[in-house]
Amino acid sequence: MPPVIARRYRPQNFEDVIGQDAIVRTLRNAIAQGRLAHGYIFSGHRGIGKTTVARVLAKCLNCRSFAGPTATPCGECESCREIRDGNAVDVLEIDAASNRGIDEIRSLREQVRYRPARDRYKFFILDEAHQLTGDAFNALLKTLEEPPEWAVFVLATTEPEALPATIRSRCQHFAFRAVPFPLLVQRLTQICAAEKIAAEPEALELIAEAGEGSVRDALSLLDQAITHADLHEGMTAESVRALLGRVSSGRLRELLACVQKDDAKGLLTAADGLLAAGVGPAQICGQLTQAVRNALVAQVDATLLEGPEAERAAAQEEAAWFREEELARFLQILLRAAGDLRHGQQQRLHLELALVKMLHARRLTGVEEVLAALGPAEASSMAPRGTGNREQGTAGEGRTERVVTAAVAATAPAAPAAGDATGAVRRALEGMGKTALLTLVQGAEWRWDEKGGLELVFAAGDGRAAMVSQPNIRKDLGAACLKALGRQAEVRVRADATAAPTAVAAEEAVALPGSPEERAEQHPLLRQLREQVPTHVLRTRTLPTGGQ
Repeated sequence: MPPVIARRYRPQNFEDVIGQDAIVRTLRNAIAQGRLAHGYIFSGHRGIGKTTVARVLAKCLNCRSFAGPTATPCGECESCREIRDGNAVDVLEIDAASNRGIDEIRSLREQVRYRPARDRYKFFILDEAHQLTGDAFNALLKTLEEPPEWAVFVLATTEPEALPATIRSRCQHFAFRAVPFPLLVQRLTQICAAEKIAAEPEALELIAEAGEGSVRDALSLLDQAITHADLHEGMTAESVRALLGRVSSGRLRELLACVQKDDAKGLLTAADGLLAAGVGPAQICGQLTQAVRNALVAQVDATLLEGPEAERAAAQEEAAWFREEELARFLQILLRAAGDLRHGQQQRLHLELALVKMLHARRLTGVEEVLAALGPAEASSMAPRGTGNREQGTAGEGRTERVVTAAVAATAPAAPAAGDATGAVRRALEGMGKTALLTLVQGAEWRWDEKGGLELVFAAGDGRAAMVSQPNIRKDLGAACLKALGRQAEVRVRADATAAPTAVAAEEAVALPGSPEERAEQHPLLRQLREQVPTHVLRTRTLPTGGQ
């Protein structure tokens, strides 16, 4: 029986290893410079090349075609062939999951004492090393610290944090990363070309996505997809979807469209169609969670998305349907539902409840918006009672929130006129405890446009213009506008040579008498600062000309 694809296309040298460039480069340089360690820890999740790289390293150290260790083993000598086939007498692979006790480690210590039978180095690979018992680790400590010159250990593990610190300190640790999506697709394409398998690009993208960064998982799925595909049509996206039990992006889009339209009937009908087609509730929930996550990422930066091109395009379009906080609520609901589906008996009920919760989540009004719609007095009186930081998740809570919002809309005072807006925002800044910020903006001329935007104009050369231009300062000003006026206001800052200085700026411009320390003590800004923060002025010292 021929070996499966995952074994047939297993990398046999460093050039074939994908997605681990930093690790490969370090090991090759160590071989070239003669700086090999006696102990290594290779960590990372399943199927990303830990044991494969360990075997390649064993070939590099023991290849008989060269006089010493080499970064490019021949692959043809007796040592390379035996290591490839897994029957080399001096390269021992030990399954630590089933040989985890102190007796097995004592036997290993006895083997380490003897020189290699034929090769230069005796190579020990411990798979799933984290499963060794505490006594076994203790028995291994001395051997790892002072091994014979011919012994090399590689501890491969998916849980490096489970290894004792005493073991980690005696080894060089290499953390393997999940293989990036484009590299995984490229690898699948190369294998299909070598196997003369016709495959649609989208089909390979679906397999790579299902592999979740694991080369072995992706190649195992590729093996299944090849046998499942029609002999004449080749491997199509539809056949791969049917094999994986995945929902098409169009059906997921239909679910999110019903949420966007507040169509409960259409949402439950679409879910019923998927369930009737044999798709499991957990699969629907998992893919819907991924779709919502992609939409949230697309709102921030679409270039961060990985996956088939059709799904990336759909995510960018769906991102425009919802606000960021709505997508965050959807994720919380779906993640909670995923936990319920793992342990609950009525899976369909949990899925449908999560979908209905997503509808209600869109109807919620943020507490910040409620407080902003209230006047300052009402907002301060309501704040202590608050449920402001509590997540509103159920249908009953959604109805309560809507009632509160309706009451606020009926009783909230009208926004102040443009002439009173400046005073209202300044009072809001004072109420928010932003006294230092209020001191900064007092030296500017406040200009309101017809759209409600605020422009702060400083005199030319006023250093406060650059300070107020900082994003966090403008964000605080926007929050003060929302609190005082009940609406967001775009805040702009600029310096203008024709701008007349305000009373505060004019006061600061007056030359104050006395020494530098006395003038600093009398400065208006420092006087206001000392009212909030205890400060004092250090005595200045004038350096002589040319002093350092």
